[in-house]
Amino acid sequence: MSQTLDVHSINRNGILIRGLIILLCAGIINATSVFITPLATYYGWEASAIANVGTTMLTFWPIGSLLGGKLLQKFGGKAVTIIGAIVFGAGLILTGLVPDTAPGLLYFTYSFLIGMGNGITYCGAMYCVMGWFPDKKGLAAGLCMAFNGGSSAFLAPLCAYITAAFNVKVTLFSCGIVCAVICILCGLGMRSAPLGYVPEGYVAPSDGAALSSQYESYPISKAWKTKQFWLQLGAMAFFPSFYLIMFSRFSMFMTDKGIDLAYATLGVSLYNIGNVVGRLLLGKLTDNLGFKKVYMCCWLLCMICGLLLLTGSSVAMILLAYICLGAGFGATNSVYPVMSTTSFGPVYAGNIYGFALLGYMLMTQVIPRITAATIESTGGYTVAFIMAFVLCTLGVICGVLIPKLERPRLKETESV
Repeated sequence: MSQTLDVHSINRNGILIRGLIILLCAGIINATSVFITPLATYYGWEASAIANVGTTMLTFWPIGSLLGGKLLQKFGGKAVTIIGAIVFGAGLILTGLVPDTAPGLLYFTYSFLIGMGNGITYCGAMYCVMGWFPDKKGLAAGLCMAFNGGSSAFLAPLCAYITAAFNVKVTLFSCGIVCAVICILCGLGMRSAPLGYVPEGYVAPSDGAALSSQYESYPISKAWKTKQFWLQLGAMAFFPSFYLIMFSRFSMFMTDKGIDLAYATLGVSLYNIGNVVGRLLLGKLTDNLGFKKVYMCCWLLCMICGLLLLTGSSVAMILLAYICLGAGFGATNSVYPVMSTTSFGPVYAGNIYGFALLGYMLMTQVIPRITAATIESTGGYTVAFIMAFVLCTLGVICGVLIPKLERPRLKETESV
């Protein structure tokens, strides 16, 4: 399919723009509270009835990403983004149709459909875009992740406004229909890059090194047998520890310290700003410095965050910690796609990324539970933060130790 594509008829910047719009819409899941809390209020549900809907959605999301990478490999960018958009949009719409007598259905409509559909959309769009930018992998990944992570900054207030003006069911219907239509229309113009794609006008560096697209790509059946895959899985599992401790506790952490809720809200906003800026700027730096050095920068920012959270006694120190966490953790989302394509090539990178996300999926269940248990038993965050220092450091060691995978050149493979 991809080998017969006439690349001269394709504008890769057009693919990039379509992908960014799709990822912008998909980023709405970063603001789950604009749906779940109003739904509970609208129907008068007990908070315990839907307490784990959001975290369960985060468990299905990596599975959707895994499936999205597989569908991209088999059917191409057009099919995978349309499939993801339909499932994701249907999840939002059906969530608005859940009867007040059956809040448990949210685990199907919200957790399963939205998690799976959004994961398919995210992975399919991102790796389709990156296939067209083997010369600018970091920039492409950084732009994709910045649009995806930053969309909640305006989509969340917009959804909150619609909910206040009408009700949460109208918000869900509107978001489901609009997101599905926009993603499907953009998906119609998505195409996967052909095997061995080299951008027109590309000038090779003086050392003669070829682009990663010029080498054989490894499928998961070969990748999982390499140390590169298991080191990446370890990196993606252990590194996000500070985020997994804090993402549901941003406001709670500050109010527990007696800080006014207005500052807590500001902290969340600053985290989101740091997240977007980190994804874009550090993502771009991977093209210049390589993913290992940028990954070290991400680790350093998370270490600073941890120290500030552990010792900080002022509002300014905690707000700075949130900025560092946003930039440090956010940028890893731009590093991992580059890590995958650098080691294994662009053809199967989305599928391999999905499998590596299984380590992260496991930790989304383990770390929050350990955190809650230690906070309850000790009355503070110290033990949880020490755990995060250790795990995050273990994650960066895994990432930095990934050796170069010697893959044969495509012409060598084809001549066999």
